[in-house]
Amino acid sequence: MEANIKCFECEKITRNLELGKLFYLKDNPSKSLIVKDKIICPKCKKDISDNKCIVKSNELLMKFITANLSISSGSVPNYLKGAYPLMEQDYYLIQKKCFSKLRLVKRF
Repeated sequence: MEANIKCFECEKITRNLELGKLFYLKDNPSKSLIVKDKIICPKCKKDISDNKCIVKSNELLMKFITANLSISSGSVPNYLKGAYPLMEQDYYLIQKKCFSKLRLVKRF
């Protein structure tokens, strides 16, 4: 899934960064969002995986809604692929294998 992020290391915004696979609880996606792979800032080349970057919550949650609607219709665009809603027991199993957490904010 692609998203706009702001790096805390270099204070720059990167648009449409591919985050990879995102996992979240169906009941509370904004509090339970984890990313499978490490996140590397394309501008400063530093690892910004653990809460060292922020993402706009409204944009990301709208992408989740759009991806879920696209799944039900049959075709998901490439920039929306990679978001997986999970049940609670599955979430805690996958959480151990994930490297990154995102901080969601209203605006940069």
